[in-house]
Amino acid sequence: MFEAKIEAKNWKNIISVIGSIIEEAPLKIDEDGLTLRAMDPSHISLIDLELPKDQFIDYSVDSEMVLGVDVEEMSRVMSRGKPTDMMTIKSDEDNNKLFVTFVGESKRRFGLPIIDTPEQTNLKLPDFPTNAIIGIDASIFKDGIKDASIVADHITLETKDGSFMMKAEGDIGDIETKIEKDSLVQFKVEEDCSSTFNLSYLADVSSSINGPITLELGKDAPILMNFEIGGATIKFVLAPRIER
Repeated sequence: MFEAKIEAKNWKNIISVIGSIIEEAPLKIDEDGLTLRAMDPSHISLIDLELPKDQFIDYSVDSEMVLGVDVEEMSRVMSRGKPTDMMTIKSDEDNNKLFVTFVGESKRRFGLPIIDTPEQTNLKLPDFPTNAIIGIDASIFKDGIKDASIVADHITLETKDGSFMMKAEGDIGDIETKIEKDSLVQFKVEEDCSSTFNLSYLADVSSSINGPITLELGKDAPILMNFEIGGATIKFVLAPRIER
């Protein structure tokens, strides 16, 4: 059995990020905390999450287990939680249920089925060349994403002449956001690089982030995003868009 207590708003933010990428979440539970590693249905992105047990108010588990969760259904449940609520997550393997209980002005319990999820336990974070590490505030990054979405469905991220640039071009025009290194949290560039990515993935995964984001970039290589949300450390990998 697994039972843990956490602030509802933190779990809601975590589920919001997970749900933007994957439909089913194989949550691995052990004595150290909760972890997740899964690919999206199109297999062009991967999400890796670690939520240590010390980020929970209470935490107990009898033995290591994997709990499969329908993320859309969990998101619907979390939409009913209030920002000040505490919540308890409890597994009932005998009835194949995961119970979510909100405690605030009232006490409300929701039961979700534990589902079978695709076997992804052997997934590894891909190893790819990195030419640049950019630390950027989430608000600046999200503004660049929103600007790019006006003209295109893809975005180019590049380093050039001591700055980080976010560019997009489409039939109706083009947009360029330039951030000088003095306005960045981190700027470590071994060699200037440029890669183009699907805009919707970056928009979805960054929408709930507040605080710094670390971007690891290469030349026409995947992007690795590192950030924290709701007490969890998340890595997000997205394959580049290669022009044919």
